[in-house]
Amino acid sequence: MRVSPQTDTNNRYIRSDAIKLTSHTTGVVQNGSWHIRDGAGTKNHEVGETLKEGTKVTILSTVKGDDGYTWYQISYNKAWKNATKNEVKYYLNPNNFVSDPVRSLQFLKLTSTANLNATEVNQKILAGKGILAGKASAFLTAAKQNGINEIYLIAHALLETGNGTSQLANGVKYNGKTVYNMYGTGANDGNAVQNGARYAYQHGWTTPEAAIIGGAKFISSNYLGAGQDTLYKMRWNPDVAATYGYASHQYATDIGWAYKQVDEIYNLYNLLDNYNITLEVPSYQ
Repeated sequence: MRVSPQTDTNNRYIRSDAIKLTSHTTGVVQNGSWHIRDGAGTKNHEVGETLKEGTKVTILSTVKGDDGYTWYQISYNKAWKNATKNEVKYYLNPNNFVSDPVRSLQFLKLTSTANLNATEVNQKILAGKGILAGKASAFLTAAKQNGINEIYLIAHALLETGNGTSQLANGVKYNGKTVYNMYGTGANDGNAVQNGARYAYQHGWTTPEAAIIGGAKFISSNYLGAGQDTLYKMRWNPDVAATYGYASHQYATDIGWAYKQVDEIYNLYNLLDNYNITLEVPSYQ
């Protein structure tokens, strides 16, 4: 909690007697200021500032609270907000996801090979994917050289390049050379294209294949090589927390980051006939 975890969830609730309905889905706060909570009932955590009288709200659903009152789930007016302890505990607990065939892939061992066939990958995954089409051999080489799961590597590249269509993926002129960047490496906010191109130039990524293989090395050395070899570990880094007693080297502040990453990985696996999957699920005492 001390590293300010964030969430974009809409699990935000206010007691019904705080709201004067103006329609079935809208209302206005009445009778003073009211707390917003992360669940239906006063036992749940308060979230952010109170809503003042006169504030307009959009109602998403009506539920019975654990305190016996009726509560409204509302659309909160912040895209990103501080996560509550309850919300962090939910995403941190592997038992909430391990039985789900999609969400359990956040425990996919990213250093274990999927043992893919290049021809099948080109035909079933990379066909029609812009600059990435036909590049299965480069991904398999990158995965083998750096000890990374091939499906994860391909999913990462598809996400970062907009299915092979991004400017960085298709080549950017930098200091007179055309360079490529397939994972958004070094493409920091502010001037992502130029920053990503500079990083690619500094590392000699002058062909799409060089960018695929070189970028995989960065991913491997910065997270997988540090023992964070699942999406879950990249987000939460439980080994360091258990050893030192504080959160450190977490890939994202979004508590749902690992949860959100797995849809594309699941979809890619489902396109193939032959593959391996190895999961590593942490156990807490």
